[in-house]
Amino acid sequence: MAQVPSYQVPAHPSGLDMRTQLNAIVLALVGDNSGPTAPTVTYPGMMWGDTTAMRLKRRTNANDAWIDLGPIDNFLADVTTSVAAKVNRVGDTMTGPLTLSSTGAISMQLFMKAGSYAPHFRSNSTLPGFEWVNNANNAVPMYVTDAGALTVATKVNVTSGDIQTNGYGQFVAAGAAGNARWRADAAMGNGYGGSAIGSGFINSAGNAWNLMLPDNGNFGFRGFSFNDISRVGNNGDSNGYRTVFGAGWVKQNEYNYGAYHDFMRVASEDYAWRIHYNFTNAYLEFLRNGQGNIQFSPDGNLYCSSFGWISGKANAGARVQWDSGINEWGPINGPTTLDMGAPWVMEGWRTNSNGNWVSGAQWIRGVCVRNQ
Repeated sequence: MAQVPSYQVPAHPSGLDMRTQLNAIVLALVGDNSGPTAPTVTYPGMMWGDTTAMRLKRRTNANDAWIDLGPIDNFLADVTTSVAAKVNRVGDTMTGPLTLSSTGAISMQLFMKAGSYAPHFRSNSTLPGFEWVNNANNAVPMYVTDAGALTVATKVNVTSGDIQTNGYGQFVAAGAAGNARWRADAAMGNGYGGSAIGSGFINSAGNAWNLMLPDNGNFGFRGFSFNDISRVGNNGDSNGYRTVFGAGWVKQNEYNYGAYHDFMRVASEDYAWRIHYNFTNAYLEFLRNGQGNIQFSPDGNLYCSSFGWISGKANAGARVQWDSGINEWGPINGPTTLDMGAPWVMEGWRTNSNGNWVSGAQWIRGVCVRNQ
C-alpha cells in the first residue's frame, strides 16, 4: 500500500533520488494508490484502493469524483452477485418482483408476443387499475380496477367453469340508455322471501330489486308482495292450491279430472268462481262455489243448471224461441185426422162457433221452434 504526493520527478535529481522517487511512483501505481484517505493529487482515470471502506475506486474522466468499482480483494464480486441474480432470456424462472415503471400515468408494457401478434399488459394510474391493450395499441378491450370492477368491451365468453363475483358483486350490462344488473344475495329481505338466499335483477341505480328468485322456488316483482305470485309447494295450501297470482286473486291447480283457475277476493279464501277443464267428458265448466254452473260440451251444446240443456231438442219445460210465424191447421168441424208434424208445436187454437159451439169450426195454431 503506497501513495505519493506527486507523480512528477524534479529536474536533475541525483541518481539515488531519482531511483527512490521512481520506485515510490511504481509502488503507488502497482498498489492502486491504496490508503485510508484519497490521494491529494488526482488525475482522470486514477485508481484508489480505499483501505478504510475496503473498496476499489476510480476517478471520473472529469476528475471530479470517485466511482466505487467493488471490494478491493475482488472488485467483480458485486457484478458477479448481480449477474447471478439476473434471469436468463431463455428457460429461466424469476423468484423476485419485476417492476416496469414510468414517470407518466401509463407504466411500461409487458408484451405477450406470438409471431407478429403482440398485445400487452400495463397499469394505468388514472383508473387506477390494470389494462389489457390490443395488438394495434389503440384500444383497451378489458380492464380491472383496484376496486375489483371488471369491464369488457364486448362480452365475456366462458366455455367451462364458473364466473364469480364476491361480496354482493353484480353483473352489469351497460348501454347508452342505461344498464341492467343481476346479482346474488344472501338475504332477499322482508317481503321477498324473508332471509332466503337467491339472485335476481336490480334496477339501473342498483338500489331496488326488480325481480327476485330465491332458493325456495318462489319469485317476486317490484310493486308486488312476494306472495302475489308464488309456488305453494307440492301439496299446496289448505285448499289444495299450488300457484297463486295477485292481487286479484287467481289461483290454479290440477286435480285428477282436469286443470282449473279459481277466482276469489283474498288469497286465503276458497274459490268464488271456477273455470275448469274437465278432461273426463271434455267439458269447459264455469262453477259458482256451492251454487249453479254452466257447461260447454264438445258438440257445441250449452248446459245451464237453472234451465238444463239448451240444444236442438229442448227438455220438457224449457223456454224456446220461435223460428216461424203462427201457422193454422183446420178447419176442424167434424170427425177428422190432423197431423202437425215436428218441429211444429201447438201454440193455441182458434174457433168459429157461428153461435153454436158444437157445430162451429176450429183451427189448431202452431209455431216452429228454433232448431239449433
